[in-house]
Amino acid sequence: MSAIARIRHTRRVVTAAAALGAAAACGSAAAAPAAFAAQPAQPSLTVRAPASVGGAGGPVAFTEDITNPGPENTRYDLELTTTTEAGTPPHAIVIDYKDPADGTWKPVPLVMTDGPGNVVYAGTVTGLTVPAGQTLTVDLRIGAPMGLPHDGASNGGFRSISLRSALTTPASHGTAQAEATRSIAVTSITSSLAHVPATAVAAGAPIEFDAVLDNPTPSDYTDLGDVLFVDRHASVQVRTADGTWRTLAKLPGTTPQDPNGVYLQGRDSSLRAGGHTVTRVRISYDATTPAGATAVSPCVFVNEGRPFQGTTRCSTAATVQVLPPATTTPKPTPPTSPPAGTASTAPAVPAVPASAASPSAPAPSATAASQDPAAGAAQPAAPASAQLAATGADHTAGLLGAGLALTALGAGALWLRRALRRA
Repeated sequence: MSAIARIRHTRRVVTAAAALGAAAACGSAAAAPAAFAAQPAQPSLTVRAPASVGGAGGPVAFTEDITNPGPENTRYDLELTTTTEAGTPPHAIVIDYKDPADGTWKPVPLVMTDGPGNVVYAGTVTGLTVPAGQTLTVDLRIGAPMGLPHDGASNGGFRSISLRSALTTPASHGTAQAEATRSIAVTSITSSLAHVPATAVAAGAPIEFDAVLDNPTPSDYTDLGDVLFVDRHASVQVRTADGTWRTLAKLPGTTPQDPNGVYLQGRDSSLRAGGHTVTRVRISYDATTPAGATAVSPCVFVNEGRPFQGTTRCSTAATVQVLPPATTTPKPTPPTSPPAGTASTAPAVPAVPASAASPSAPAPSATAASQDPAAGAAQPAAPASAQLAATGADHTAGLLGAGLALTALGAGALWLRRALRRA
């Protein structure tokens, strides 16, 4: 083969190779979009969890949105997992969902796992079908009841709930397609006392003050007991809507040394989310109450089984100083003046007129008169009967004076007769 022929053959081979390379490149470029389009579109999850729930209260509603951007209807499972502090008791968390099929609330079955540093509750809402290119809103509720109705946990508790929501599909084999985590604070109902007097007197007047119950949480409370613990010698009353006072029954504590408790609004009362009540209370202490300091303690019990046993929250107690019963001293009876027209029982001392006085009787001196404490004192005007009695006394004095004069005259005559005989 000549040199020219070899050059032409080489050119044909290079040209064919270039053509084959270009074809391969074009085929690869065309296959890439098809492979990319085969990947399923990822869903999105929007969680609107509540900022807080009430500890031992009812569940709080919220929503989660599932968006399906794909071209086909897709079935999703919504996994819900809560994480709380170690020591969280059983039945501490509940989650409900509203079934889209019939619109009723149904519980999400939860499995509790008690780990070394936390407690996990996990459950799944299955079979949530979202149409292609649309969004499904799932209605949910979450709560921290801390037990069962009338069987509240008395131990354990937590300050917050970490809620993780994740979407899976049957094809993902448990791998989350979308997820979100939210923190939910756990707050509580509160009770307090206002305007409690510092002292009370045994067997004395009762003291009055206000008992306040606040529910700042978004949870409704049922199976609620608003309790006041008082001294065993105390009697407690509350003012009713019509202004009358109703005496409350006292229940003994666990031991004889414990104070008694009273339910201010009865057992199994309720208070709505954001509710506020004020109860006017009156306490009296009987005469056997020991003198000294005594406490008035407010507590709230939820889901009581027996009295004063359930999920408990107590607030700051008020101290009342009980004083001993007051010593009553009989008051002196004021003198009673005789009514007008009634003669005094004291003997009357009639005044002797100067004209009727005996010559031998000395007149009272000024010194003697000044020593008489009653001298110079203004005397009340005598009643008419007393004046009449004094007038009768003047005639008696006159007769007495005349008798004395006659006696003196007889003595003088006798003395004259004896003198004449001696002469």
